[in-house]
Amino acid sequence: MTPFKALVPAALLAMAICGWAQAGLAIQASASGQSTNPARSITVPSDTSVLGKLLTNLDAAQAKAGDPVDVQISEDIKSGRDVLVKKGSTLNGHVTTVEQGSKCVIGILFDRVTLKNGDQFSLNLSIQALAPQSDVKSDSLMTGRGMAQNTADATVTGHSGATSGSVDALDHKSTGVYAMPGVSLAIEIANGQRISLVVSTSGNIRLKKGAQLLMQAVSQ
Repeated sequence: MTPFKALVPAALLAMAICGWAQAGLAIQASASGQSTNPARSITVPSDTSVLGKLLTNLDAAQAKAGDPVDVQISEDIKSGRDVLVKKGSTLNGHVTTVEQGSKCVIGILFDRVTLKNGDQFSLNLSIQALAPQSDVKSDSLMTGRGMAQNTADATVTGHSGATSGSVDALDHKSTGVYAMPGVSLAIEIANGQRISLVVSTSGNIRLKKGAQLLMQAVSQ
């Protein structure tokens, strides 16, 4: 009887340790799931657009799938008179794919929003318009083509800068890419979510922190 009694506490201790380990894994999985796929979601009208600015530098030559891409919202997102997301909140996304070859393509999925109080919600948005930071000289942009080429492109984009090369601010009527020759936007649907594709036929894609974006809300 004595040997048996001695084994019981050891067995109970082993079971307890195993349970603690499983609980720890469950907690980690839960935390991971919350950060990448919040259970709560925000639904906004599908015709809603919102201006924002890029909070992270993005270089397709160095980027890899999973890299975070964050955008700070420059205005409230509303549904009627109700404010759903306040100005200053952060749209959270990540790189889904990077392709280099005859053309450069980088895919970005924006699927979450972090409110100013830290709460996170699911929210799928796509890029409707893209431009460098306003009032930045074109020679400092990713094109590397010099002022002469960017001056020629200025009239095509509809932005000011035939002489100065400056970039206007985006507005809610903006579509496509401005002051970035050879760069365009496309959309890819995957698992019911819209992934924004930035495509370049003129070399590497390099987006600087502060770049302007007009995001289009996607109905859930």
